[in-house]
Amino acid sequence: MADITNTEAVKFCNEKIRVAANKLAQAYYFANQVADEWTANNMASVLPNQADDVIDGSATDGRHPITGIDANNIINRLNELIADYDADSSAKLNTILGVAPQPGSSS
Repeated sequence: MADITNTEAVKFCNEKIRVAANKLAQAYYFANQVADEWTANNMASVLPNQADDVIDGSATDGRHPITGIDANNIINRLNELIADYDADSSAKLNTILGVAPQPGSSS
């Protein structure tokens, strides 16, 4: 098989494809970290799945307010990402890790 030496292709892969793989790996690892901390600290008991109360100081600094439902829904999305990457003997995760040059870095 011939090497691809087209400079545009090489640049795109180095600057976009590998960076995308790093970011996807980082998202997976961060999702695991947050989900584990949520469970270990029993956060569902202090952040109930309710829309009644704003749970952060967003009103004072301009951020969009979040509720218990918002927090629980983000945990659900993190768990979905983890399950998706882990499915089929981690096929998707392995694809990403095979391309990511530094999956633990912030690049």
